[in-house]
Parts: sequence; C-alpha cells; structure tokens
Amino acid sequence: MGSYDPPAGTTDDENQTGNIMGALLNFPTEYTFSVVGKTTIGEDYAEEVKKVLVTIVGENADFDLSVIPRGKKFTKVSARITVESASMIASIYNNLDAMESTVMKF
Repeated sequence: MGSYDPPAGTTDDENQTGNIMGALLNFPTEYTFSVVGKTTIGEDYAEEVKKVLVTIVGENADFDLSVIPRGKKFTKVSARITVESASMIASIYNNLDAMESTVMKF
C-alpha cells in the first residue's frame, strides 16, 4: 500500500472525513480557516465566528482573527488555530458552515 493509505482496518471510502488531511499533516499543527458571511447593520459576523471557534477549541485557546470587510454586505474572517486532528478541522468547518450567515468557507 502507499504511504498515504489509512491504517489497516480503518474504513476508507467517500463517507470518511479527514483521511487525506490526516495523512498530509503532522498534528498538532497550525491551520488557517477562512469564511465569508453576510453582514447587516448591527451584526458582527467576526464575533459569531469567534464564538463557534471557542466552543470547539476552548476559551483558553490562542488564535488570531483577521477581519476584512467585503463591501457593505459581506465580511471575510480568517482564523489561525492550532488543531489536534483532521476530525477537529472537519468539525470546525461543519460548525462554521452551520452558521446561517456563512456563505463560503475555505
């Protein structure tokens, strides 16, 4: 088998999350999440993103947020975080995607 194959006995199909990411990265590692969300007057998309991240990585986690307005209707938020596993990356992306105001994640 190749050097990027999952361990023997591990399910390896299209329904699994993180097999490729887990093979390519050595954990723990720094990872940058970027999301774009719709914003309206009085709404702070960056604070919503921060709340989601804190629920997953904990209040004591050290991460940097970069906030870039994209016109009047959208905001791009990037967060550099130390992650422990590929499943943690997938969980963060899933939670950011579940936010109603999120329109794009990368």
